[in-house]
Amino acid sequence: MPSPTAPDPDSLDKMKSLPKRAWVSVALVLGATLLNAFNDNLLKMMLVGLAPKVTTGVLGENIGVWLGGMILLPFILFGPLSGYFADRYSKRAVILAMLVAQSAILLMAGLCFHLALGELSVILALGAFFLLAMQSTFYSPAKMGILKEVVGSRRLGLTVGWLQMVTMIGILAGLGVGGAWFDSLYEQHGNAWLAAAEPIWWLFGVAVVAMIVGFYIQKTPAHPGVKYHHGLWWEHFGHLKESLSYAPMRRAFFGNSTYWFVASMAAAMFVDIGLALYPDQAVGGAATASSKMTLMVGVGTVVGSLFISWVNRRSLQLGMIPLGALGLAGALFYAGLTPVGTPKFDWALALVGFMGGCYMVPIQTFIQDTASAEKRGRVLASMNLLDSVAGVLGVAVLVGLKAMGLGFQAQFWLLGVLMLVATVYIVQLLPHYLLRFVALAIVKTIYKVKSVHHERIPKDGGTMLLPNHVSYVDAFIMGASCTRQVRFVMWDALYNIPAMTWFVKLCGTVPISPTRAKDAVRTVAAALKEGRIVCLFPEGQITRHGIVNDLRKGYELMARQGDAQVVPAYMDGLYGSIFSFEGGLFFKKWPKNLRYPVTVYFGHPIPAKEATAEAVRAQILALSAEAILSRRDFQSTDHADKQQIIGNALRLMECEWVRQGETLLCLAPVGSVIHQTLVAFAEMKGRVRVVTEAASITGCAENSVVAVGDASLRQKLEGVSEWPRLGKYAMLWADAQVAVSEDVTIYRGLLHQETGALIATCVPDPEMPEDERGLQLGIIPHTYGRLLPGYAVKTSAEGLEISMLTPKNPGPVILRSIQMDERGFLMPVL
Repeated sequence: MPSPTAPDPDSLDKMKSLPKRAWVSVALVLGATLLNAFNDNLLKMMLVGLAPKVTTGVLGENIGVWLGGMILLPFILFGPLSGYFADRYSKRAVILAMLVAQSAILLMAGLCFHLALGELSVILALGAFFLLAMQSTFYSPAKMGILKEVVGSRRLGLTVGWLQMVTMIGILAGLGVGGAWFDSLYEQHGNAWLAAAEPIWWLFGVAVVAMIVGFYIQKTPAHPGVKYHHGLWWEHFGHLKESLSYAPMRRAFFGNSTYWFVASMAAAMFVDIGLALYPDQAVGGAATASSKMTLMVGVGTVVGSLFISWVNRRSLQLGMIPLGALGLAGALFYAGLTPVGTPKFDWALALVGFMGGCYMVPIQTFIQDTASAEKRGRVLASMNLLDSVAGVLGVAVLVGLKAMGLGFQAQFWLLGVLMLVATVYIVQLLPHYLLRFVALAIVKTIYKVKSVHHERIPKDGGTMLLPNHVSYVDAFIMGASCTRQVRFVMWDALYNIPAMTWFVKLCGTVPISPTRAKDAVRTVAAALKEGRIVCLFPEGQITRHGIVNDLRKGYELMARQGDAQVVPAYMDGLYGSIFSFEGGLFFKKWPKNLRYPVTVYFGHPIPAKEATAEAVRAQILALSAEAILSRRDFQSTDHADKQQIIGNALRLMECEWVRQGETLLCLAPVGSVIHQTLVAFAEMKGRVRVVTEAASITGCAENSVVAVGDASLRQKLEGVSEWPRLGKYAMLWADAQVAVSEDVTIYRGLLHQETGALIATCVPDPEMPEDERGLQLGIIPHTYGRLLPGYAVKTSAEGLEISMLTPKNPGPVILRSIQMDERGFLMPVL
């Protein structure tokens, strides 16, 4: 029974995983596509093997050229009609109709071979091949267009890669099996007509089964508003003109047609090479040789399509297009340098296929995703039109080159020069995509970037990303985690550095001036109005204590003037990397491990008018809490109290309060929450020692001991004789019942007595540049310290509500008579 109509693409993009029926439909479309490509090419190879043996003259000698022209001509003649059907009717209905047509045409071809009427049967079989090519013309826009309707945009790059892969599997299987199958049957029976007819009968049976199974493809909507008119037959040139009027689509169309020029010319060349290697038609072998060459290209294309599907698994990477074009040019030059029929030549053809897949798949994905739902069929049909014209031109050029007496080496080199020119053209048009792809590839080699809730980012329209600021690579991390191309805001002093200007311009960076606030607002707002996604770090500085700083409010006006959605974000795991200030140093530390794991959490979009600093900060804190609660460290225990100790330690790991090589003197009772927290922290941090006896600090370096305790801390420190010499600072963690004071020689923290949650703590003021001192305070008198990362917070009528404590006990807890300022410091309500 067919399933209900598929959800709209926007709904599909928001789903964490697609419905099972959607994947079943994808599998069925892929299976039908594979069979369609297999049938076309197996029939082609039957004619390649048969025609030279049963006919003479032009028909037999140039069968490759005839077939090359016939498979492309229907796309030129019937392209607009195929686009109309795919737009007007359900694409599922079009696919089913083409599966029925496929069975009828194969039956016709089998009868042509079975009757064995000499040259007439060959001509009639060529007519059947033309009809099968016409069937492919109507099938093509439906099969490509249905993918977005079944899987949405986010997974489109992956499924297009699969589609190209199965298409090439069908092509190479048809060509590879076809030639060998015909030669085997011919050697066995000595009858060329029987050798051509028997495989077609098998195909007919399989096609009938495919026709029946096709009814299980998921229903897709029709568009009754698309009307037929007589001008439809020639308006495909108008559709092509319309598509080419949009610059990005024009570039994609020309890039795609260049590929098909190369592919069509190469396919015709393989028939000629096969005939040149096996000129004696009485013996055979030419069809097998042609099949083998196409097989090697096909295998390479399958691998290339799989590779590019993996690269595009989360978003379309247009930067692969110029790299694929350059690689394809090199592979064609290499094929021209190697003798035909040798193992090196076979591997050269496999490389041609691989690089062709890397070049073609991103282009076709872009075209399918960019076209609107109402015009997608016609856009794809106009693409097929241009591709077919390019293919016919490729075959015609080959005929001209043969007439000029140019050999196979010169033919390959000509194609290599063409792709080299295409590479230069594409690099000039897409430099930022190439640079972004290379830069993000380097980032992903060093960092293992994972994004959570990326479906919350609006698909289009002006969007402002507001993440926390942890390190010097934050911009690259955000770029690697976002499915849309992100533009970043940079101070013009850095933007205008000559050595950097070319790089940041290519990356689409938006320069702003701290001294010209109005210009900065206008510049960013203009980018947002263009529908761009702009990333701005609202803290305005990299955190040097690990905790989120106060948010500067300049973004509010930018978002409102740009009429943008605001999406808060939180980068988890970067504090501790070599580009963060962990340990009091940028850069001057060894990386803890390769492929450093980083997770980016995206918040819910906020309309510009509601995106106050308080609202954005609340989401960032909530995302930090979700990040902490997602850590694997909690999986080791299901006990609520032990989870709270782990939670305390994890939050302290995000702060710059103690460094490796230092000693923690625990002056709270052994087994207390403070003691257990310090022990757990030391295990996570490494190279940090926890002692409970004052005598244990003897021999420590000066200013290398941090004392931590409860309300009795000050009194206990008076009994530690070595403290004045060895002590760095002391931290008092206690409940709100212990009053705050003006004294900042004892760092204060807030420990919730009932749950054991360490909620806030003071930390040392971080080292800052001379002109930035005082911008990131770690301690303020009369406060309980800064709220630690990893808690969600909101103000209620009862007090300050802290939640998401641990997976076992998410809370909330209510802190009465306590408020939080814009910097994150907790303080008593006066």
